[in-house]
Amino acid sequence: MSSVVNETLALAALFQACTQIHRVSHTGYVDPHAAAAVIRGLIITNPQTCEDIYPSNQLLVGYRQVVASFSSQASDKNADTIEITKDAFKIIGLELTIERNAAVFNKLGNDIDALRESILTRYPDYESGRPEVVLSQDCLHDFSELYQSLISPNFPRLMIYGEEAYLSRSENQEMIRALLLSGIRASVLWRQLGGRRRLLFFRRKAIVQQARSAAGSNHS
Repeated sequence: MSSVVNETLALAALFQACTQIHRVSHTGYVDPHAAAAVIRGLIITNPQTCEDIYPSNQLLVGYRQVVASFSSQASDKNADTIEITKDAFKIIGLELTIERNAAVFNKLGNDIDALRESILTRYPDYESGRPEVVLSQDCLHDFSELYQSLISPNFPRLMIYGEEAYLSRSENQEMIRALLLSGIRASVLWRQLGGRRRLLFFRRKAIVQQARSAAGSNHS
């Protein structure tokens, strides 16, 4: 696939994670299929293609959000879109900071490998991506613990805004941390594909066009 196709796919995964962070923090719920598609990608550590990590037909929410976030039309820029876009760029910034810390970055990779082994022992069909498996509370807890033990103490905390009634629930906190980790993973992929924040302005039109095309073809 061309670079813009893969780059847009990685951005769609990142923005899909952010839409679900926004949703759980404001409503207490996620779209289980949208959340599972990006969280599953955390344990796909030896992919042959980008689609092995994130099947394009499971990123409809993310593609639509990329269109809204990168669109030049003011009508697309509602408060939710602005907040989701800010969160996505915060995650891109955090991921770059993590990547520059070789010790933490390498430990993160090793810990993900260990988690993969542990999860597949408990759930051999985890990679099938079924939400009831991927979103099992013990798996979300594992990802949350990894985020809390490795990312939170070593880097500036990302502020997540929403309703205190939802943000204070431990199961929602675990979901948010798992989704943040998923966003970091998508950002790693985007950067590996040559994605750079300073280039987004110049590639914005092509990315929006590709996201529109992918959302349309996946919807049909």
